[in-house]
Amino acid sequence: MPNNIKQIRKSVGISVTELAQRLNMSQGNLTKIENGQVDLKMETAQAIAAVLECPIERIMGQESEETSPLVMNLNLPLGSRTLRITTDDMRPTLNRGDMAVVLPQTLKKEDGVYVINKEGKTYIRRLQSFSANKIALLCDNKMYETEYVDAKEIEIIGKVTQKINISEI
Repeated sequence: MPNNIKQIRKSVGISVTELAQRLNMSQGNLTKIENGQVDLKMETAQAIAAVLECPIERIMGQESEETSPLVMNLNLPLGSRTLRITTDDMRPTLNRGDMAVVLPQTLKKEDGVYVINKEGKTYIRRLQSFSANKIALLCDNKMYETEYVDAKEIEIIGKVTQKINISEI
């Protein structure tokens, strides 16, 4: 069954390796799905649509002529990317469904909210220097505990500079 995964993935600048990691599947399996060699299951299509931030109909190649994407000029900082919030661990600062505007940055220059990679998974956390080598990874949602890690245990991907509140109407 033909799909638009590869085209959409490339248009948003995500490699097949990165998408496979975010989906927690092998790169080989994802390549087979993209090439139509393996049937695309609905739950996989939904997960891919969530990561690529597009309608599932577009993934499945079923977008009709009547589908009109919402286009907004947000005047975001040059080089920034957006990331849809899918968890509640940073609530109330970032709520599920919001878009975080992330400016790529590999070093923690100051305390703040960052996108990090820890043990192969991507998180948004409030980073605070704890000691010379330790960093506190805080969730703004008080239901989650603070984690203290060695600075070498995380990779900083970027700093969250603002949020875009997405509300259904």
